[in-house]
Amino acid sequence: MLLKGNTKKYVDKNKVGASYFITCACFLLIACNVGVFVFTPKMVAPLTIVLSNAITIVLMLLALRPINNLLQAEFAKKADELMARERDEKLLREKVVELETMNSELERRIDVWSQTSSTPPVVKLSFKVETMTFDKSGYIVSEEPLSRFLEDPAYKLSDKTGMKDRLSKWMDSLSHQGDRKVLYIGKYYIKASIGIDFTRIKFSVRDGILTFSGVRFTKLNDLAINRDGNDVNHCWLLNEKGDETTINHSAFYREFTEVYSRLMEKDADMALEKELEILCEKYTEVFRANLTDRFPGIEFCDSIDESSDTWYSLKDHIQDPRVLPIVSNMLLMADVLSGTTDFQNRRLCINNPIV
Repeated sequence: MLLKGNTKKYVDKNKVGASYFITCACFLLIACNVGVFVFTPKMVAPLTIVLSNAITIVLMLLALRPINNLLQAEFAKKADELMARERDEKLLREKVVELETMNSELERRIDVWSQTSSTPPVVKLSFKVETMTFDKSGYIVSEEPLSRFLEDPAYKLSDKTGMKDRLSKWMDSLSHQGDRKVLYIGKYYIKASIGIDFTRIKFSVRDGILTFSGVRFTKLNDLAINRDGNDVNHCWLLNEKGDETTINHSAFYREFTEVYSRLMEKDADMALEKELEILCEKYTEVFRANLTDRFPGIEFCDSIDESSDTWYSLKDHIQDPRVLPIVSNMLLMADVLSGTTDFQNRRLCINNPIV
């Protein structure tokens, strides 16, 4: 009876009935309290009135307490439900905002991609394509008679005309009789990368024929060499008399052995560089032949110094439709070569490299 219709729908009907029962019991006790104190003697009437009112107040509080607890429990439950619903709605709103942000970001990316993809790319070749590694090492062994170098000014024996040099040579001839030979044993190394430098390629067009310059294999870089600490490098002057061979330690020939060692090392370097050059020429010939078979309207030249044609740098005109498919095939062929060709740990012993 104390609850309105809007309030009743939020409370449990069973709990409401129990509360009604307790409230009615309290009112019944109040009625009994009044009836008991009505029949009390008049001499204690003031005291009975006060006591009856106090008991009535206590009973009324007891009667209202179940209703109050019921309402508090039910409203606390509904408040929790409302808070939970509010949290769910907040999470849902945050999710919606997150999805909207993601959609905006995707739309922005799509817009940027569409704008960038509509612009033709500018590709500039600024690299060297390394196709192979030339790695070679070995020993040079050379033995020659000393008489071959006595009059050669490169070995400086003919320059030793001073008194001290003459005395040293005379003393050596007394202590070391017989033939003299120079023996050289030296370890050589070479390790280099071979490839095509696309930044040096140029092309010209005349009468519908494309001519390329700079399409050749060359040594791109010298690579680091791991030298063996046990390498043998000697240059000795030998004294031979019959079956006996000794090493000549005369100071007169010390400079000669140093010069001979440097010249032998120089000759070895020149021989290796020449071998590397020949190898590059062979691969250049095969490379150009394959391109000519695929594109019959192209030619190659090694020098443009005396040419009157207009030459264009390939790296600045890579988008030219006349050269783009040719360059693509160049790159593809160079990549195939880099995966199939490898000159590693080649060993060669040259008895006499001076040919």
